[in-house]
Amino acid sequence: MIKNPSLVKAVKLLGGQTATARVVGAKDYRTVQQWIANGQVPARYCVKLELASGVSRYELRPSEAKEIWPLETADA
Repeated sequence: MIKNPSLVKAVKLLGGQTATARVVGAKDYRTVQQWIANGQVPARYCVKLELASGVSRYELRPSEAKEIWPLETADA
């Protein structure tokens, strides 16, 4: 079962786990594998991943978006 389909979508859009790691500045593809397994991207990578893939940071971290980016979600 896929824990975060939006994350999987972002990784596919960027060309895979290795490409995603390179684009967002993660250590390597294994780091991205861990994100997929856990279903969660660390918040510090979300904006880079959003800008590169077009998948919203709110989709990447839906349960915590308001806590992480409160000013940006105030109007939502």
